[in-house]
Amino acid sequence: MKFLPIVLILILISCRKENTYYYADKTPIKDSTVIHFVDDELKKLKINPEEKNLEVYTVLDSVSYKSNVDSIRNKIFRKSDLKPQYKKAFDDWLREKIIIVDNRTGKIINYYSSFKNKKYDRKDVSLGGLRRLVRAGNILYRNPGTEIPDNYLFDYSCPVISGKALEISRDEVLFLSKFGIAVKESSYFYNLISFQDAIGLFYAYNEGYTGKPFVIDWIFKNGKKIYTHRNKPQKIFNKESSEKIRYLLSYIKDHSFGAFKKQLPNTENLIFFGSNYDYFTMVNDGKYTYFIYISGVVFTNLKKKEYKVILPGMFKRIEIQYYNAIRK
Repeated sequence: MKFLPIVLILILISCRKENTYYYADKTPIKDSTVIHFVDDELKKLKINPEEKNLEVYTVLDSVSYKSNVDSIRNKIFRKSDLKPQYKKAFDDWLREKIIIVDNRTGKIINYYSSFKNKKYDRKDVSLGGLRRLVRAGNILYRNPGTEIPDNYLFDYSCPVISGKALEISRDEVLFLSKFGIAVKESSYFYNLISFQDAIGLFYAYNEGYTGKPFVIDWIFKNGKKIYTHRNKPQKIFNKESSEKIRYLLSYIKDHSFGAFKKQLPNTENLIFFGSNYDYFTMVNDGKYTYFIYISGVVFTNLKKKEYKVILPGMFKRIEIQYYNAIRK
């Protein structure tokens, strides 16, 4: 009889079901990188993904995952004039992440990552690369009549930036809080925001109102619904501000990068930002907003701290080709 409690505990443990995650068409999610992504979203909702008996229904499109890394890369290689050594680097080293948001609903309909190993994954960006976007939005939010230079959002490559120019002001902190983005009043480069926050900011600039892109629709535990997504968008920019912001973003596409004129003809606007090692492109085509992240540094041996660096010159063309390969 003394073994009875132990037996009962083992029976109870064996009865606990593993969690199941579903695409929007109720197809079970098997891709480990997508499961990691959903787990991170669960944590934001204060739900421990280690709990059992959870049924998580997402808004992700199962069909889009048929365009896996191999087919995407094959499309790029077929249309690419990359040198053989670049193709090998691209295939062996490059790591990328893609998020696609439906502009009308805010649903994250596609998530793709080639970061099979969570240790090497990236989930956030430095706010430093978005400081001009934030400042332009803050200025036009407070005073829509302000005139901002057409080329203000260009990707400047000046190696020397004053410390004062990198400080985030109190007004800018308050402005970001309207998007649910919490940052510290210090340097832009000392503040990191998630990929979803970055695309949410860009999405709001395009649509004129806040509303974070979301991936989880419903959650059940033991058959009982414990979560339902509720989106409460709020108007953030008036008509004049919205028109000016969209013009600044479209000006980049039309004037900043010559390749974009020919290869991205159907887009409304975009923003490109990054450092020597990480590159981000956000594109709006009117119906969907695309976030494309490419890691320029790939660790080949974490213990020995060995890594390889992708040459910066190949990235803009690759990002354009990625967009053309994955767009809906």
